[in-house]
Amino acid sequence: MADAPVAWLQITVETPRASLAEAVFESFDAEAVTVLDAGDDITVENTPNEQPAFVDSRITGLFTDGTRAEPIEAALREALGNEATIRTDRLENQDWASAWLAQHPPIRFGERLWIAPHNAPVEADDEAIVVRLDPGLAFGTGTHPTTALCLAWLAEADLAGKHVLDYGCGSGILAVAAARLGAASVTAVDIDDQAVRATQENAERNGVLERIQTPALDGIGERRFDIVLANILAKPLIALAPTLTAHAAPGAPLVLSGLLTRQIEDVKNAYDRAFEFAEPAVEEDWVRLNGWRHGAG
Repeated sequence: MADAPVAWLQITVETPRASLAEAVFESFDAEAVTVLDAGDDITVENTPNEQPAFVDSRITGLFTDGTRAEPIEAALREALGNEATIRTDRLENQDWASAWLAQHPPIRFGERLWIAPHNAPVEADDEAIVVRLDPGLAFGTGTHPTTALCLAWLAEADLAGKHVLDYGCGSGILAVAAARLGAASVTAVDIDDQAVRATQENAERNGVLERIQTPALDGIGERRFDIVLANILAKPLIALAPTLTAHAAPGAPLVLSGLLTRQIEDVKNAYDRAFEFAEPAVEEDWVRLNGWRHGAG
């Protein structure tokens, strides 16, 4: 086995054109690419067929020691123009890993579900369910309120033997957690190919790959599910109401997240005919709506 690099090249770019920056980093074989919010505005809400994006994004590419920064910086300038802010750093291997672990300590949801970096110690009993995520996949780690609200719901739900739809799976954290908590199968879909790959990798890492399917968005067909999850944004949730309703079996729970308190009524109105909702769960102005599908129809 080859020795781990003693240092890493980290290139960070701030731009509203995150997808182009990601493409550049991937073309230079980045070991990891993360996308975080670099601005004060929360998000740009796109249509259901477009990937949601931060208004201003901070995209970080991590490369093995010896990678030359100059060609990558030149490619970023060519793709993004001079308005992009680019920063280059050299990180010691131990410092980088320790810093990530310090920023993402294990988090517990409910009585037994833990989300933790792949090698972080977790002080939990033998009954605990520990979902391990790769440090390179910093998005979808459970720290954002929208994800945390969904994980809290999953931790308390009866998932044994259930068939779950995770619509907009991101890193796959919800799909993997559902499978680890006893779901018979999880269908995880996303418009972003990188998200689908991340879901597959995290599923394999957590020993549940055989129970998580990742078909294309149009590959679900007319199938109905026992539980439907969608952690996206308000406008796509509204536009997707007919789709998500059609995929929910009679009596199935529906869990919606990614909306703000001011958007509760608009989202509920899109689903009210088919679902009865519980009181919203709120964290830092973010909301989770969960309800139950009415009878057949």
